[in-house]
Amino acid sequence: MDSSLALILSLVITVNPAATCWPNNPLSAREKQSHLLVFAVLSGSLFALGSLAGGIFSLLEISSPTFRLGAGLVIGLSCGKWLVAPNLTPTHEDSNRESLHIVLHMLSPGPVFAAIAGGGDAGIMPLLIACTILLVILGAATLTKVADMNIRNAVVRLFGASGVAIAVIIGLDAARTV
Repeated sequence: MDSSLALILSLVITVNPAATCWPNNPLSAREKQSHLLVFAVLSGSLFALGSLAGGIFSLLEISSPTFRLGAGLVIGLSCGKWLVAPNLTPTHEDSNRESLHIVLHMLSPGPVFAAIAGGGDAGIMPLLIACTILLVILGAATLTKVADMNIRNAVVRLFGASGVAIAVIIGLDAARTV
């Protein structure tokens, strides 16, 4: 698989826009604007972390394929949780915690490792494109209303299964080059 495509897929799938943008309760227009701002800042943060990949690899004294091997494991575990529990978002009573949930989710090990591994493997320009695509998908998902929570849960599980498959592909590719 092309490293740029693997970067885009792993970043979008580990963030899981369905789980992040389709909460248990409908969002007001003000909350949607707030979420879009949070998504922009967090996409920029993932880009910054991915841009530092060379320095991180030097600091850890590892190669890019070795880091990708570990990132594949982290991505697989991160996405596997959506297969088991697709409804891990704050409930209506906890609506003031949704922004915190988004920050903690997007800066969790799965997306961070995907950004760093992709930035070290594909480079800065594909990382910028991947973060931009992620931001567009998150924006579109935020503006889309979900009619049925069963559909939402099915999409979340689809992202989880896709993430596990991408993690296996990334891990096998990295194992061949290590």
